[in-house]
Amino acid sequence: MADLTGGKIVVQALEREGVEMVFAICGGHIASIYDALLDSDLQLVSTRHEQAAVFMAEASARLTRKPGVAVVTAGPGFTNALTAIANAKLAGIPLVVISGCVATDMVGRLDLQELDQLKVVEPLTKWARREEDTARIGETLHQAFHQARSGAPGPVYLEIPADVLGATVKDSAVALARPVALSRPAGDPDKVAEAVRLLAQAQRPVLIAGSGVWFAGRVDALQKFAEASGVPVFTSSLGKGCLSDDHALCFGPSLPLRPGAALSALTRADLVLLVGTRISLFLAYGRIFSPAAKLIAVNLDPGEISRNRPADVGIIGDAGRVLEQLAQAGREFISPERFSAWREDLTKADAMGKKAFRSQAESTAVPIHPARLAHEIDQFLGPEDILALDGGDAQIWMGMVRRFNAPGHTLESGLFGCLGVGLPYAVAAKLTFPNKRVMATVGDGSLGFNLMELQTAISLKLPIVVVVFNDQAWGMVMHSQTLRYGKERCIGVDLGDVPYHKICETLGGYGEEVHEPQEIRPALMRAFAAEKPAVINVYIDREVISPGSMALAAIGRKTDISALSKLVGGGSQ
Repeated sequence: MADLTGGKIVVQALEREGVEMVFAICGGHIASIYDALLDSDLQLVSTRHEQAAVFMAEASARLTRKPGVAVVTAGPGFTNALTAIANAKLAGIPLVVISGCVATDMVGRLDLQELDQLKVVEPLTKWARREEDTARIGETLHQAFHQARSGAPGPVYLEIPADVLGATVKDSAVALARPVALSRPAGDPDKVAEAVRLLAQAQRPVLIAGSGVWFAGRVDALQKFAEASGVPVFTSSLGKGCLSDDHALCFGPSLPLRPGAALSALTRADLVLLVGTRISLFLAYGRIFSPAAKLIAVNLDPGEISRNRPADVGIIGDAGRVLEQLAQAGREFISPERFSAWREDLTKADAMGKKAFRSQAESTAVPIHPARLAHEIDQFLGPEDILALDGGDAQIWMGMVRRFNAPGHTLESGLFGCLGVGLPYAVAAKLTFPNKRVMATVGDGSLGFNLMELQTAISLKLPIVVVVFNDQAWGMVMHSQTLRYGKERCIGVDLGDVPYHKICETLGGYGEEVHEPQEIRPALMRAFAAEKPAVINVYIDREVISPGSMALAAIGRKTDISALSKLVGGGSQ
């Protein structure tokens, strides 16, 4: 019989769960875990900030559909991780965060880095637990993984006191521990039949596919249902790319601000089928839909079925299985030909919306129009390249032009609107898929949050390319202040001219600055050819206002859905 430390039990449990990478920063309270990692095949990815470590774990989960793992030390290590945990909570990303904490006999003694961590983190997680029995660590950790990925996925938290991690037990005393199988529930057949009846009566239906489709691992089920029914498809969150934007039935992201058919479709649809997505800000809290439109909601989380707007039919179940059920039940009642006129109408609206935006996307102006930079990047990237989006306006402009032709290839923070994700996401993406090209597009403001993860990428020899949308300001906030109070009332928004490309060069990477639109593509080619971490610092026109800035200026005001039409086509000069 062997003696096992608590740290060794943690690592063994991670190995049984099939974990390959652990993102972390060392610390005294988790020393036992680090010691055990030396004797394992797990890859330890050491970052420069705990926030970045959790962002990387989150990106790993988004890409692989398996819970990502981050390990943080007590006190400030724990609090540094909170923003990233909250980001995963709002996005519904399966994540396991393991934290050290003060020894059990030191609680209340004002020990180093003491904090009642469990109370702090519980509102930000799907499940949170403190384990004080070394023999039960493995059992509890497997339960954490099960909680993270079962039902509607989300982040979970397990804290283990330093003395519990450092203690030893006989392997025979360790509680029975093994991974728990994941089940994928089907929908209630009566609810499915009711949904099919509504679909059979509709004239202008739309389907919005979200992250639930991606995490179900059933991209094929979405395509089969769309082709069998002829219902036009829009996508959101990690659902983007689950049906390629190039597919005749897919009209791209459902964001109403994006040039295309989304605004026309969502305001005119007489039936909306939500599959694995939620009604949130990005759908104007449901007010974008006609009051007369019927709503069918498919979700693993019962609490999301009627959020913001009551569903006429709510189906609790796995997105992939329910799509199969709908296709099977509707085969005699729904045919693609029935909605052909509706699809032709949306095709025309899509072309008109994109035509109106073309002048900005093809602008030859200097300073560079941000839409031109986004367009050049999108044209440069292939469907198998991975893109991480970060920033305020920078993310808005990329979201308006990005073509989603492969699932799981675009990473963005989501509803939490979290800045600083770009570099960590890109690092995790390159570690996860070393043979794919990886790019991050970031605002100059957001780059500052986790700038030193450039050194992480350089130390790991990861040839990622970072493109900076540099307007020398907190651009989205600056523009929203201008719209609300006037240009002379802007405050706290200027960042100055920071040579981000030279910072990368100093750390050992490749750097280049760009001032004219025709220089963008050659610079991107040189950056990838450098085969080392690279920063392309692109100076853009800070006077261009994005639709996102207009929306931010409206925070705290009553939502006017009719005003959305004024934002489509992208901003003003």
